[in-house]
Amino acid sequence: MTREAIFISHATPEDNGFVRWLGARLELAGFLVWHDLDRLKGGDHFWDKIEKAIREESFRFLAVVSKVSVEKQGVRKEWALAEIIESKNPGFVIPVRVDDYDHSLLPIGILRKNVLDFNGKWHAGLAALVDTLIDAKAPKVADPDPRAARHWLPETKEGAILRTDSKESLDSTWLSIMELPPALESARFLGREREIKLTEENRLIPWFEHEDRIVGFAKSADLVTLMKNSAMLKATTNAVDASSFVESGSTLGDKPVTKWEARKRVANLVRQAWELAMEAKGFGVHMQSGGRKVFYVPPELTGGRGEKVAFIDVDGRKRRKGLNGRSEKRKANWAYAVGMVPNFDDPWRVELRSTIVFSGDDGKPMDSPARAQRLRMSFCRSWWNDRWRGFLRAFLALASENQPEIRLPVGSGRFVVLSATPIVFSAPAGLSDLAPSIDADPIDEPDDDLGESDEIDEEEVAS
Repeated sequence: MTREAIFISHATPEDNGFVRWLGARLELAGFLVWHDLDRLKGGDHFWDKIEKAIREESFRFLAVVSKVSVEKQGVRKEWALAEIIESKNPGFVIPVRVDDYDHSLLPIGILRKNVLDFNGKWHAGLAALVDTLIDAKAPKVADPDPRAARHWLPETKEGAILRTDSKESLDSTWLSIMELPPALESARFLGREREIKLTEENRLIPWFEHEDRIVGFAKSADLVTLMKNSAMLKATTNAVDASSFVESGSTLGDKPVTKWEARKRVANLVRQAWELAMEAKGFGVHMQSGGRKVFYVPPELTGGRGEKVAFIDVDGRKRRKGLNGRSEKRKANWAYAVGMVPNFDDPWRVELRSTIVFSGDDGKPMDSPARAQRLRMSFCRSWWNDRWRGFLRAFLALASENQPEIRLPVGSGRFVVLSATPIVFSAPAGLSDLAPSIDADPIDEPDDDLGESDEIDEEEVAS
């Protein structure tokens, strides 16, 4: 009988994961691999099959060395048989180490061999092994069929979630930046004033200081008016195209601004515009312990605590969802909240970060970050992505007033324009558990000493 197979001797089941990975890749490389993961069926003469495979069918014998395998009698028996064949067929045994087992403690027959090291670097070990097999002129299949490697996949249980070839739409937490104002304009300081303090009067529109000037999306003359009680400024005429500034940088003042610095500057303006717009729309503001502002939905904005907000879900259906409520168990009010980070990588977007803000009977967010975090970890622990997606889309319906865009004023009648619908990505494959979800189940609050649950539900609206 022709010896063509690569036999893999390993500890079962401890090293099965590595062997599945290695065997599949060797077969994809064109080698015929013998394994006992699924070929030893019930009723087979176990050792007879293995001995026949090692003695008659195997071109090379891979001894998988691990802390577990060296202690298994079955594995040691396979190695002993392979060593006998090695005496007549030099190079037959190839040890491969998969963990940090001490090389000096290997059995004498394996110890004198060159051990290929896969410990922490499986792909490097694979490259060395393939080179070794090629140098030994191991038999290969001329045209490997990738489908032949499927038997290396572990058997799946009934009801398991599997990859499918059906396309899947993935709802994101990103909003497209659809439009920036036409330009950045600036006003130059006339005196020596610097580091202007932020006031209620001068924070009505976004701006930042750069060298000897104030820069914003508003017209230069409007920047002068904005700062009339904070600094003496003079309007300038060197406006910079906003989109070009983001794409490649430009010059503001006497020094050039790199693309990366330009993006940070414009992101700062967009963030300010978002915060001003959310405040103006009536969202509550809360400063997180890390210093980031989030905007939450107070009862006044929804017509009362627990009142639901209508929105269009990713599947096109109209639904309603509550964005605030009360947990009687915890004697605390809760409200959905959103933080925002602008990003000018492709695609231009704002990234929204969801959280829950807790407040006491006075309606003010809790001062203790530790208590708020404990509440958040227990109160929200059973919430899945569908629920958070519904929260976000309901929030955006409020923020956009059910319009397709969210327009953020920046002064001079100009706006940063965001899409009010999250970016939806299309994946070429999906999962077998896809099913429409209405997110209508009550949320269970699993406290050790509390058995009842608060209900935060969502209802589907017939259209």
